[in-house]
Amino acid sequence: MSLYLTKYFNASNLNDATTIYDDELLTLVSANGYYSDGVTTRYQLDGVLGGNKICPTCLSYPCTSGINIPTDGIGRYNLKTTFGADIGAIKVLIKGVGTMPIGVQLLKDSIPIDNLFSSTSSSYSLIGQINAPIANALSFFSSSNSTSGVCQDFNFSSISLPTYTYSGSNWVTDNVNTNINMTNKRSVVQNADLEDLLIYIPKTSATDIFLTTIAVSPCGGTSLTNKIEIGCPVPLPSVPISIGEQSAGDACDNNDYEETCYVGYVSGATVGGDVRININDFIFQDANGETKRADGFYGISGANKVGGITNPSFPYGFIKIENGIVIQVGTCT
Repeated sequence: MSLYLTKYFNASNLNDATTIYDDELLTLVSANGYYSDGVTTRYQLDGVLGGNKICPTCLSYPCTSGINIPTDGIGRYNLKTTFGADIGAIKVLIKGVGTMPIGVQLLKDSIPIDNLFSSTSSSYSLIGQINAPIANALSFFSSSNSTSGVCQDFNFSSISLPTYTYSGSNWVTDNVNTNINMTNKRSVVQNADLEDLLIYIPKTSATDIFLTTIAVSPCGGTSLTNKIEIGCPVPLPSVPISIGEQSAGDACDNNDYEETCYVGYVSGATVGGDVRININDFIFQDANGETKRADGFYGISGANKVGGITNPSFPYGFIKIENGIVIQVGTCT
């Protein structure tokens, strides 16, 4: 799956052009690489376009195949996943985000999705939403502000990397190098291990969708556990809550648990049939994860439903939501 960018050429169509440019005045020659308008595909080398190329068939695989994208090797990896008629929330998991950077872009039916993640880390500095400056573009993440020291290519605004596509049994090279824009990086103010990053993508109807996952590993990784996992659509678990309030005190005073929230687990889990909400969990208004809950404080009946807290003396709890993510949990006293 290619990224669509605005480019310019010196003809009425790509087939007749001789050069691709970055600017409308046709003064800045675009980088070496393949360019396509969806019909014609040509390779530009040192400002000269070659002949039209025949692109290979873009294969897709069902989520039940359990295909993971490896990120321990240097390159750009492309995977297209289908989901059949199932309805629910699709969990995308980026495992083991450490010092070595990883880039990711998600496209639902070819439309970029905002890369707004949450982390499994318990570090105070990583509570809440994790994202790069441009949410819907290829986004790079790492856990250290010294990443550029151990990954020299991370210092550049763009690099050329080999591309790989899943063949049905393994990842094979496309025998093509692709220019990667490296500018959209999450700023690391304080070193803290991101651990795993998660996001939930809604599938709201029985009509199948295509999820294209582009993973970029500019310097490889140090662990074979570094990979991206794509889940199948599953309805999210629910728990009764109060309406949104302005303070924890107001949320605790509100004993009318007439609303329902749906939880996309990040740090929480279902324990003994109980939904246990925890820091960094996503909170939605629907079982498919389409609409996030508004910012505010919400009361919950049962203190054992928040943060793993179990205290019979205080049977009520509260959560605070920001950007659809739990940033605080507590018991009501």
